[in-house]
Amino acid sequence: MSSVSVRQPTEADEQIREVLEASTKRGFVVIAGAGSGKTTSLVEALRHIGRTEGTALLGQRRQVACITYTNVAVEEIKDRLAANPLFHVSTIHSFLWKVVQPFQYMIREWLRSDIRRLIAERDETRGAKYVEALERLGDPDLRFNYQSGRNYKKGSLGHNDVLRMVPELMNQEKRLATIVAQRFPCVLVDESQDTDPRVVEALQAIEEQERGNFCVGFFGDPMQRIFPTGAGLIEADKSWAIIRKKENWRCPGRVLDVINKIRRMSPHDGDLTQVRGKREGEEEANTGDADLFVLSSEGDSDAWLDRVRDYLSVRQNDLLWSQGVEGENLKILVLEHRLAALRLGFTDVDRAFQQSGRGYAKQLKDEYIAGSHWSLRPFLDRLVPLVEAIEQKDGITALGMLRRLSPRLGSFRDGQATADLLPQLKDDGDHLAEILARDSTVTVADVLRHALGSGLIRLDPRLKAQLLKHEGFSFVEGLTVEEGEAAEDPGEQTEESREDERKVIQKAMTAYLACPAAQIRIYHDYVRGRLPYQTQHGVKGAEFERVLVLLEDDRSKWNQYSYEKLLGLEDLSASDIRNIRDEKDHTPERTRRLFYVSCSRATRSLAVVLFTDDPDGALQALREDVDCPFPAARVHGIDDLEGQPARA
Repeated sequence: MSSVSVRQPTEADEQIREVLEASTKRGFVVIAGAGSGKTTSLVEALRHIGRTEGTALLGQRRQVACITYTNVAVEEIKDRLAANPLFHVSTIHSFLWKVVQPFQYMIREWLRSDIRRLIAERDETRGAKYVEALERLGDPDLRFNYQSGRNYKKGSLGHNDVLRMVPELMNQEKRLATIVAQRFPCVLVDESQDTDPRVVEALQAIEEQERGNFCVGFFGDPMQRIFPTGAGLIEADKSWAIIRKKENWRCPGRVLDVINKIRRMSPHDGDLTQVRGKREGEEEANTGDADLFVLSSEGDSDAWLDRVRDYLSVRQNDLLWSQGVEGENLKILVLEHRLAALRLGFTDVDRAFQQSGRGYAKQLKDEYIAGSHWSLRPFLDRLVPLVEAIEQKDGITALGMLRRLSPRLGSFRDGQATADLLPQLKDDGDHLAEILARDSTVTVADVLRHALGSGLIRLDPRLKAQLLKHEGFSFVEGLTVEEGEAAEDPGEQTEESREDERKVIQKAMTAYLACPAAQIRIYHDYVRGRLPYQTQHGVKGAEFERVLVLLEDDRSKWNQYSYEKLLGLEDLSASDIRNIRDEKDHTPERTRRLFYVSCSRATRSLAVVLFTDDPDGALQALREDVDCPFPAARVHGIDDLEGQPARA
C-alpha cells in the first residue's frame, strides 16, 4: 500500500477511543456521512477493545457484540477482525435470538400472550389453528426455534416474531437486560439509521438500567436512511457522547459541495458538514466535477443521455464518459427497476414479476429484484452461464458445468455411457446457445422445453407443478426433480394466503413463460451488475468513478419520491404539508435522503439529469435558486447540448 492511501486516525476516532477507555461505561452515537469510513471506525473501535480488554473479557467468558444490517456486512466485518472469538458479529435478528434462545420459559409465556391476542383478533374459523397452537404450548418438551417463517404449532418463530418479541422482553424483564449487559458489556451497532426503532429503544433501556456497566454505540448517518423501517437519527441521552465524523474520503471537492448542500436542505440530519479527508502524502485536493442537466421529458431520452455523456467527455477531457465500459467505468442510477428494464429492454420479464399487491406479490417482487426467485434460478445459475461458456468456445468449462447439471451424465460417471453421449450433449448445448442467444426470438417456455427435455439440467420441484399447467410440458411428469431444491416451509399460512400465492404464481408464470428468452439474457446481466443501470436504493455503500443520476418523476410510478418537489419545481401536496406540520416523514424529505445517497457515490465525476415537462422554466428557476445543490454555472440546459451531434 502506498503512503498516499494511508489514513491517520481522525478526531472522531480519538473521541471514540476516549469513550471506550473511560472507567465508567456510557453510550455514544457516531454520525458519519457518506464516504467517511464509518465501518472502518467501527472495526478500529472493536480492535481497540480487543487490545485493551480482550484477554480479561475472554477469561470471564464475555464477548463484545457487533450488530449490522446484512449478512454481507457480517462477513466483511468478521473478515476484517480475523474471526476473533472475542467478537460476536451478527445481523439484528440473529443477535436477538442469541440473547433470548436460552430462556425458553420467557419465549413460552410471550407466545402464550401473543397467540391469545391473535385468537381475539380473528373469527372462530380463522382462529381455530391458533387455539391448537395455544394447546401445543402445554407440551413441556416443545423447544422453540428461529426459522424464516412462523409456525407456532412446531415452535418456530419467524423474523418478525423475533423482532417483536425480544425488544419487548428486554423492556419487560429486568433480569434479561442485566444478563445481556453481563454477557455483552459492549454492543456496537452498525448502520444504526436502518436499525428497527424497537431494537434501538431496547438497547437504550438496557444502558439506562445498567448505566456505568454497559456501553452501547450507534454508528450511522440519518441522511442515509432510505428504508422506511429504520430509526433514523438516534436520540441520545444527555449523558451520552455525540461524535461527528466529518471527513469524506470518497468524493472530490465539487461533489462534496453538492452533497453538503443537500444535507443543509433540512436540519434533521445530525448537523454534519463534511470536509475532504486528506490522506498522508496527498499534495493536492481532487476537485472533480459535478453538473446538473435540465432536459425535456418529451422525445427520445436515451438520445439526450448520449449527448450528455459526449458533452461530459469533451468538457472533462475524459473519453470514458462516452466510450468506457458500461457498468465498469460508468454507473447510471434510476429510481425504479422498471425504469432500468424500460431502457435496457427486459420490460416483459419485469411486468411478469412486478405485480401489484401485498402478501406473496410483494415477496415475488422482492425475490425478482434480488434475482433469487426459484423460477429464475434455472436461467441465472445454470443456463445462461452454460451458454456463455459455449459462446466463448470454452469447452472445458461447459463440460464441467454439464457434469454438475445434467442428469444424463449419471451414466457417464457410472461407466455406462454410450459413445455418442458427449456428441449428443454438445449438439444439445449448441442448440441451447442458438435459442438463448441475445437476438433470439423464442420464448422462455421454448428454452425450458429444450433444456429439460434434452436433460441439460435437472428439474426444480417448485417449477414442475407450474410447468405441468402449460401446454407442451407434460413430459416433465416423468422427470426426476433436483434434490435440495424443495420450497421453504411456508409456516402457518391461512387458506386466504395460500390462495393468494396460487393466483400470484399462476399469473406470473403464465407471463414469464411467454417472455422473449433474449430478455432473460439482459436481465441476467443486469442483476449480476454487468450493465450500467442500477437503482438509487441499490447502490448504498458502493462507489463508482463516474455517476449519472436520472431524475424522471414523469416516468416513475413511485409517488413516495418526487425530485421536482424537492427542488421546488412542483407544489407540495396536502398530505406533504400535513406531514411537515406534524413532523412526520414526507415526500421531499425521503427524496432528499435518496438524492444524497445517489450523489455521494461518485469518486471522480457526478452528473445529474432532470427530465421535466417545462425545461426552460426549471432551468431558470434552478439557476436563480441559491439553495440549489449545484452552482448556476454548473446547471446546463438543452441549448448547451445542441452543439453535440447525435450518435449514429
